[in-house]
Amino acid sequence: MNPPATYRSRSTRLVAGLAVIAAAILGVSVLVILWALGTASADIDRAQKAGQTQVVRAMLKTYQDRVASEVADYVSWSELYNYTLAPRRDRVFEDNSLGPYLKDTFRTDDVFIIGRSGKAIYAYRTRKDGTAAEALALSPQIQQLARSAFAAEDAGHRKMFSGVASLDGLPAMLAGSTIHPPEIATSVPSQFVLIEAQETNAEELVRLGEEYGLAGLTISASNGPGIVLMDPLGRRSGLTISWTSATSGRQLFNRVLPVILLIGMVAALALAGLGVTWWRFLSQIKEGEDRVLAAELEATRTQARAAEEMSRSKSAFIANMSHELRTPLNAILGFSEALLSGTFGPVPAGKYREYIGDIHVSGRHLLRLVNDILQLSKIEADKMETNVEIVSAHQAIENSVRVVGILAAKRNIRIQIHRESASPQIIADKYVLEQILLNILSNAVKFSEEDGLVEIHCAPAGDQCIIRVSDRGCGIPAPTLAQLGKPFVQAEGAFARKYQGTGLGLAISFRLAELMGASLIIDSIEGEGTTATLTLRKAVGGSVQIYAA
Repeated sequence: MNPPATYRSRSTRLVAGLAVIAAAILGVSVLVILWALGTASADIDRAQKAGQTQVVRAMLKTYQDRVASEVADYVSWSELYNYTLAPRRDRVFEDNSLGPYLKDTFRTDDVFIIGRSGKAIYAYRTRKDGTAAEALALSPQIQQLARSAFAAEDAGHRKMFSGVASLDGLPAMLAGSTIHPPEIATSVPSQFVLIEAQETNAEELVRLGEEYGLAGLTISASNGPGIVLMDPLGRRSGLTISWTSATSGRQLFNRVLPVILLIGMVAALALAGLGVTWWRFLSQIKEGEDRVLAAELEATRTQARAAEEMSRSKSAFIANMSHELRTPLNAILGFSEALLSGTFGPVPAGKYREYIGDIHVSGRHLLRLVNDILQLSKIEADKMETNVEIVSAHQAIENSVRVVGILAAKRNIRIQIHRESASPQIIADKYVLEQILLNILSNAVKFSEEDGLVEIHCAPAGDQCIIRVSDRGCGIPAPTLAQLGKPFVQAEGAFARKYQGTGLGLAISFRLAELMGASLIIDSIEGEGTTATLTLRKAVGGSVQIYAA
């Protein structure tokens, strides 16, 4: 026997075995590393594609909401409504308020006003190298949008239509709705539809792509990869927006692969390379997520700024128009009162006196509406101030009942007050509190049946005073109750109203209660009655604690 030889043979087999095992481990390690790298690269590409998809959707929603918001503002504009009813076109109004103005101010390319006959009474188009504006207004897309808006109007579901369509070969963001200011009765059907469009060409898409970090942004008439765009009626428009998906993961894999193959025999370097590569993977994913979050945040801020600016503009417009209307209304009321009283001589009986009385009553109703609108606009513009002081709850209730008692007596409605012997002293603005109580009591009397009963309960509760006004009238439907307190929302349905009203009384009452640090809650069951609960603060030790609204 030759022990040394045997030992060497065993050593050789052991080394060979270890080499095979090491090679197998190294091979498996390389394969595992390559598999992990390939999987992570694919995940990065998918995450980036998903992020870019969210960016594109947010971008489309921002533009669609902007065009729809612009149309929503215009269709409720009284001057535009009057323009559509005028016998002849007003060129000055069109230049100052329609096509040219919208183009310069909001970058709106096309503006159309379509009648029920399908004829365009106004058509404007910025681009002069394609179809004329009048011909474009008769295109199937525009006509279908107008018919859908009229159909929704006739069905009692007036709505805004917005989406993407192809106009003269160019993709455009369309929005349309019927022209119907809120002061026109809803029973009067609208006769015209306003449609606005913002067209998009290749240069604008490139600019948008650069702005949002998207390469190769295009809109094409295909069903390929990308986002299928919906038309204003919620159907597939036949247009798809696509872009070149980011391939950071694939590019990273191609760059790292040769390095991994070169250092495959060195496990330590392979592990180090894997660590570096993984860190870069996480950085790419985080960067993509940050880009998506930044885009969504910017879109949200833009929408918030636009909504705030629109609210301020509406409040300023309403306040200005309310002041302008007061002057002629005061003249109408003054002259009609003078005629009724016979200041300038006797007024013939019959229709003359009846019509003068109607003028006076209508003028007072309109003046109340203007005052309500002005007060609501002051509240929403944070210009309404309250003078809180210590007020007797019983005295405020009695003053309000005294005013509404005339209406109650005409309908033989009894108002019963339940109260303790001593009147709770509360912290409130005396005139604001009486206005809230008067609005609540007026509604209770108006919506009670003849010979009905309205009950008022006033009692302290801890450091608060609770005033409840209950009636046994028609009640409020649940859908309307959920919307109560919003401007122009009334307790009865729009087609079943028995009494004049604007729907502003409760809206003003809710806001006035908040200004005083009080709360107003309306509970109602249709067919059984309504209870309004006003919770106020009691005066403690004869002192007034100022409430910071």
